[in-house]
Amino acid sequence: MPKSNAKSSVRLQDIAGVLKLSVSTVSRALVGHQAISGETRDAVQRAAVLMGYAAKRPGKRKHNAPTGTIGVLLSVDELHNRFMTMVLENIHHDMLEFGYHVMVLIDPMNSANDVAHLSTFRPIIDQFLDGMILLSTTSDSFMVRELQRLGVPVVLSVRSLDDTKADVVESDNAHGGAEIMRHLYELGHRRIGLIMGPEIASTSRNRARGALEYLRAKGIPPEDTPIMWNGFTYEAGYSCATQMLDLPNPVSAIMAAGDSIALGVLDAARNKNIAVPSQLSVVGFDNIPFSGSRLISLTTIDSPAKELSRVTCRRMIERIRTGALTPPTRDVMPVQLIRRDTSAPPSCLT
Repeated sequence: MPKSNAKSSVRLQDIAGVLKLSVSTVSRALVGHQAISGETRDAVQRAAVLMGYAAKRPGKRKHNAPTGTIGVLLSVDELHNRFMTMVLENIHHDMLEFGYHVMVLIDPMNSANDVAHLSTFRPIIDQFLDGMILLSTTSDSFMVRELQRLGVPVVLSVRSLDDTKADVVESDNAHGGAEIMRHLYELGHRRIGLIMGPEIASTSRNRARGALEYLRAKGIPPEDTPIMWNGFTYEAGYSCATQMLDLPNPVSAIMAAGDSIALGVLDAARNKNIAVPSQLSVVGFDNIPFSGSRLISLTTIDSPAKELSRVTCRRMIERIRTGALTPPTRDVMPVQLIRRDTSAPPSCLT
């Protein structure tokens, strides 16, 4: 479907012509009228976003009238990811210090490429938001370029896109993955499993890339390293670890892409009567508060949520002030390994 010229005014008649529908059907579909089938509503909303349609709304604010409100887009699945909620909490407090309030928009399907969501959010974006911070961007997301086309200041935080021209603030995920492998390799582990979050998330991909590149440099090819992709949840960690620990050639250590995943791995090992760390070492990523408790004492990568949030907010303010006049920035926050009680030499070396 061709995109319209950004300077042109797309009308309901234009959308109706492309989809071969009546104008009244298009109008009702855009407001979510239940008399219109879900398939038709989705097609109309998708066409409206791709063609750049902007509904005329009574009292719509002018673009030069700031509201002091920043939107934060977060996938509903990430509400189970304690690191994400830590970042969100810090963004809220930091933005208050900068004189801004935060409005959280929940992506209901964990699919930022669903144009219907942006169509639903458009009234809020147009009328209330001075900028948007995206916390759960995925590689199939069209949201960044569409928001920029609408003239909305955008900052990507925690996750990034390889080909985007937007400000990015993220942890040094590849280095963190390599540090976990260095730690486990120096302990004597050679058969190490990876349980990651979604493959479409840059955090998962880059942590896995750093880990696999380190092992390759040590002579261990990627095909010798079991890897599973799932979500950043306890349930994902438990399910994947249960399968991984049943492999014919068992692993002696597991790298989890997040501490929430690692907690599920620990529970799966306990359920199988596998002692940690004497029979299985487990390392997480993010260093959420619970990981450092005496009950868990998880070896993990410390990813600085406070610093990441602070830089994200500062970049957001700068982007609001400068618009597109300055080039996009990329801030990479340093990480470090925190060694605790869930990692040790494999039992064959003790």
